[in-house]
Amino acid sequence: MKNRVDILLVDDREDGLLALEAVLSNPRYNLVKAHSGIDALQLLYHHNFAIILLDVQMPGIDGLETAARIKKIEQFKSIPIIFVTAINNDESYIYRGYQSGAVDYIFKPFEEHILRSKVAVFVDLFEKSKKLEEQAALIRENINNERYLRLAQLEVESLKRYQNLADSIPHAIWRSKADGTMDYFNRGWTEYTGFSDQQSSGVGWQTAFEPEDLRNFLKTWMQNIGEALDFQVEARIRSRHGEMRWHLIRAVAECRLNGEIIAWLGTCTDINERKYAEVKLLEAQRLANAANNAKTNFLANMSHEIRTPLNSILGFTELMINSKIPPADQNRNLLTIKKNGHSLLKIIDEILDISKVEAGLLEMEHVETCLSQFFQGIHSLLDIQAQEKKLEFNFRYTTPVPEKVVTDPARLRQILVNIIGNSLKFTERGKVEMEISWEPTGKLRCRIIDTGIGIDPQEAQSLFQPFVQVDSSKSRRFGGTGLGLALSRKLAKALNGNVCIEQSEKGKGSTFWVEISAEIVENSKMIQKLDLNPQKESSGLFAPSSKKALKDARVLVVDDSADNRNLMDQFLRAAGAQVDFAADGFEGVQMAMSSNYQVVLMDIQMPNLDGYSATAQLRQKGYVKPIIALTAHALKQERENSLKAGCDDHLTKPIDRRTLIEQVARYI
Repeated sequence: MKNRVDILLVDDREDGLLALEAVLSNPRYNLVKAHSGIDALQLLYHHNFAIILLDVQMPGIDGLETAARIKKIEQFKSIPIIFVTAINNDESYIYRGYQSGAVDYIFKPFEEHILRSKVAVFVDLFEKSKKLEEQAALIRENINNERYLRLAQLEVESLKRYQNLADSIPHAIWRSKADGTMDYFNRGWTEYTGFSDQQSSGVGWQTAFEPEDLRNFLKTWMQNIGEALDFQVEARIRSRHGEMRWHLIRAVAECRLNGEIIAWLGTCTDINERKYAEVKLLEAQRLANAANNAKTNFLANMSHEIRTPLNSILGFTELMINSKIPPADQNRNLLTIKKNGHSLLKIIDEILDISKVEAGLLEMEHVETCLSQFFQGIHSLLDIQAQEKKLEFNFRYTTPVPEKVVTDPARLRQILVNIIGNSLKFTERGKVEMEISWEPTGKLRCRIIDTGIGIDPQEAQSLFQPFVQVDSSKSRRFGGTGLGLALSRKLAKALNGNVCIEQSEKGKGSTFWVEISAEIVENSKMIQKLDLNPQKESSGLFAPSSKKALKDARVLVVDDSADNRNLMDQFLRAAGAQVDFAADGFEGVQMAMSSNYQVVLMDIQMPNLDGYSATAQLRQKGYVKPIIALTAHALKQERENSLKAGCDDHLTKPIDRRTLIEQVARYI
C-alpha cells in the first residue's frame, strides 16, 4: 500500500515485539522492528518514523539512553517516543523518561485499545504534519513558480524594451555569436539594406558590403577576436536603392567574468556626408596650396614684369638728365620711356580689372560701336608688332557683319588685344590672322589663328586660370603677367560670351575664338568685306596740331605734387595756355574765387582739403566755371564721386597729353 506510515518498535525480547505487532497490525502502518537501542539508531536513517515505541529495560543501551541519543540528533529530535515498560511503581524513573524525551508511558500489561488509540493519535498528527509540509512545499513551489514566471515576464519585457529601443535608434544595430555568426539585426539595418532577417542571417549580411571594405572589416575583427578587444572600421554598405554609403562600424565584445566571449554587439553609423566633406576639404586644401603656389609664382613674375619697364624708364631718364645726347637719340629715348610707361600702366590695369572681376565690381558699358572702325583700330595698334617680326597679319570677315552694334568696345578691345597680342608674341614666323563672323543668334565671333609655338593639351587645361602661365620657369623666353587670358575670359563672360582655345599643337600653332553677345543697331547695314586702313601715329613727342590749341587760355592746376604741377605746366604751356598753381584745396578755392580762370584742374587726393571738398566749397560759393578732376584712382566709382562733388569731368592719371589738351579745349 502506498503512503504507509512507518512505526518503529524497539524491544530486546521477541515476544514483546510480537505482542506490539499483533496489537498495531493495520494496513496503514509499516511496523519496523529493532532488537536494541543500537539497531534503533541505525534504522532512523532509513525511514521517516511517525512514532517510536521504545522498551525501557534493554541490555547495552537501555531505552532511556536510546531516547536521549535520538533527541540529540537534530533531524530526529521531533519524533514522538512512547516508553513501553513493566516498571510502574517508581515515579522518579517515570520522571527520567519524560526528561529523556518521552511523550508518554504505556505500562505492561497494556490495554490494547489504549495503545492503539495513542498510536493512532500520533500517526494522525504525523500525517497532518506531513500534509502541512507538503502543502507548505507546494506553496513554496507555487511562490517560486510565480517568481520565475514574473522574472520570465520581466525578461521578455526587458528584451522587448531593448528591441524597441534598438529599433528606434537611427543606426543599424547587430549582434553576433562568439564565432561571428549573426543572430540579430534591428529595424535600422533591415530598412536601410532591405534585407529580411532570413537574408541577413548567417553570412548573408556580407553581400551588402563593398567587397574590399568587407575584407578589411573581417580582417580587423579576426585580429581583435582573440583578445576580446573593441574595434571600429569604416566601410561602404549598399542601401536598398543600390547606393553605396560610408558607415562607421563599432563592435564591442560581451564577455563572462573569466573573459570568455559570449557575443559581439555592434552599430553601423552613416558617415557618408562627413566622409565626402573630408574628401572635399582635402581637395580644397590641395587647390588652395596649388593656388598659393601659383600666386607665389605670379608675384615673382609680377616683380619681374614691373621692374623691367621701370628699369628702362629710370635708365633712359638718367641718360636724358646726365648726358649730352643728339636730338634723334633723345627722341628715341623718350619714345622708349613712353612705351615702357604704357607697358607698366597695362600691368596695373590688368591687376585692377582682375580684382574688380573677382569682387563682382566690374561694370560693363553698352554703347553704339562701328565694327569696321573698331577692327581697323585694333589692326593699326598691333600691326607695328607684326611688322617688327615680319609676320603676315590680317583680319577678314567670313560672313556679313553688321556695320554697327551695341556693346562695350573698351572691354572687347581689351579681350582681342590680349588674345591677338599673345599670338603675335608666341609666333616667330608665319602668320597671325583673325576671322570675324556674325551668328544669326546675335553673336559676334572672332577666330584668332597663328602659326606659333603651340600649347601642350595638358597645359591648355590651366591656361585660363588667374596667375597661371604655361612657362613659369625663371628662364622662360616670353614675358607677361599670366592675367591676360583669365581676364579676357571673365570679360567675355560679362558680355554673355566666352573665350576658348579651339585647337593647338606643339610647334604648329594655336586657334582661339572669342565670342560675345551684341545687339544690331537699328537700320544698320551688313558689311561683306573689312577694309583695313591703319592710322599711323606721329613719332614725335608732341603733335603739331596741339601747339596752339589752348592759346591764351587761363588754367588753374590744383595739385599737392610738385612733379605733377611741373608736368601739367609743360603740357599746357606747350599748347599755348597760361597756367597758375595751387598746392592744396584751401589755396585752390581762394585762387579760383579771386581770379578769372576758364578751367580748374583739381587733384582729388590732397592734404588739408581734398579735391572733393574743395570742389563742393567752390560750388557752394557760386563758382560756375568748369572743374575737371584729376586722380590716380581708376575705378568707375571714383568718376561718379567726382561728378557728385560738382566736377564737370574726370581724368585718370597717368594723364595722356593729347587727352588732357582735348578735354581742356572742349570746356574752354
